[in-house]
Amino acid sequence: MKNTKTRALSVEFVRDLGTGGMLNSVTEMVKGDRSLCLELRGKYINVYYRGGNLMKINATQTRNAYSVDFNWNYFRGLNRPKCLNRKINGRDDIEHWVDVAPVLKRAMDEYGRRREEREFQQIILRDNNFGSVARQTDYYICDIEYANKFGRCDMIAAHWPSVSATRKIGSDRRLVFVEVKYGDSSLRAKSGLCEHIRNVDRFASNCGNLNRIKQEMVDVFNQKKKLGLITCDKNLVGFSNERPLLLLALVNHDPDSTILRDVLRKLPESPNVDLRIATASFLGYGLYDQGIHSLDGAWGRFSEYINAKGP
Repeated sequence: MKNTKTRALSVEFVRDLGTGGMLNSVTEMVKGDRSLCLELRGKYINVYYRGGNLMKINATQTRNAYSVDFNWNYFRGLNRPKCLNRKINGRDDIEHWVDVAPVLKRAMDEYGRRREEREFQQIILRDNNFGSVARQTDYYICDIEYANKFGRCDMIAAHWPSVSATRKIGSDRRLVFVEVKYGDSSLRAKSGLCEHIRNVDRFASNCGNLNRIKQEMVDVFNQKKKLGLITCDKNLVGFSNERPLLLLALVNHDPDSTILRDVLRKLPESPNVDLRIATASFLGYGLYDQGIHSLDGAWGRFSEYINAKGP
């Protein structure tokens, strides 16, 4: 039975976002602006800017009608744009929102509150899905901010090696969970690394959970590809039965800090996922297989970063 809470959109919603559709100006805006990403949420979409929500576009009960939400608290002390209809009944309504998007972005910039972890999450998505190196990286990001009863996962990805023979095959891809942590303080926070690993491992212990999320990510990936939000020549057909990967994307760890060393020494058992540490290819955010390391491999190869102050 198909999951009724899927993140995939209805056929009509995808059609309206596509070429000639009433919402297509939003899709084109996102494709033309590398600071934005568009994420599918079943009955609505989020357009993210620097980790914040620039627009939430909701399907309504009325056929061919939508509504737009924006957090007007961003306009603290600033003049709000006028003549914006929350209800979208045609192309003119949504194009007014697209026209004022730079004003909305400026308000978000000046608001002062930064979501650095989510901002870098969005950069990782950009580099691997539609950046200029996306065809060369070995992972595609299907979804971000995926929540379930076991917690929230920063990213769900498909391992799809860029080797030409493999890139032509859309089946038997490996499911990947990605946890992004920005700075060392986040490693020991309430929702820190150990708790996240336990939650993902519990989720992956249930075959039903894995089967549902695999089908959901196939649908989401292919809809994004259809809308031009993922640079890939092939549809995703399905995932393999391999244990999922759990990649730890640790952004801006301080090599002089002992926090990462202490946390890695206390990581819980995770028999249902294959735990890896993702590293950059020099200064980029592309995910390449050569930069994905087992825990033992990371300890040996990057000891000066992890264990700088000794045992």
